[in-house]
Amino acid sequence: MSKNKRFEPSMGYIVAVNVHEVAVRRLSKELDIEPIKVGQALERSGYKLEPDPFDISADTWKILQVVQNQEPTKLEVVKNESANNAPND
Repeated sequence: MSKNKRFEPSMGYIVAVNVHEVAVRRLSKELDIEPIKVGQALERSGYKLEPDPFDISADTWKILQVVQNQEPTKLEVVKNESANNAPND
């Protein structure tokens, strides 16, 4: 490939970037943060925005709220007695 040949993105790539731009602008408006800063944060974190037809975001913030209101818990390893009593296969 010639060094002088410019990168020519596919139409799908162009559409995806334009759709993502709309999503970044909507999120930045909700958070009252500049769109460029939202885009940069997404780049640093390795994530992109996409439509949420199953409304997963609604369930996610509710789980975050429940976890936030709980006391910190200590996780412990508990011996599973039923696994020890199971016959060998």
